[in-house]
Amino acid sequence: MDAQQTEFPHEFVLDYLALIAQHVPGDITLNQLRILHYIDMRTAQQHGHTSHTEICAALNMSAATVSRAIASFIDAGIVREEADDWDARRRQVRLSEQFSQGHTLDRQIIELARSHFRR
Repeated sequence: MDAQQTEFPHEFVLDYLALIAQHVPGDITLNQLRILHYIDMRTAQQHGHTSHTEICAALNMSAATVSRAIASFIDAGIVREEADDWDARRRQVRLSEQFSQGHTLDRQIIELARSHFRR
């Protein structure tokens, strides 16, 4: 392997963190970032939303951790929550239109990685 392949991509990491900071106001924990990515992926799918229960199960996180993260995302305008069409007790979570702006965060991260690793 040449030195370039084994070298840690510091510039990419800094750009990645800057991209996250553009989208997520304030400080964000690793768990919050994982939750946001999961909501982003589910919003991008045809299904278009997810639930607290689904996030907890998929990411193996406590209900309290997920609920706190979602509450902070709602306060920041990143996600929105609405009643499930089939069961009003169940809450559905999706990215807000203002946050997603038609482009998923994952798609933007992939484009960032492509630009860095094609050099």
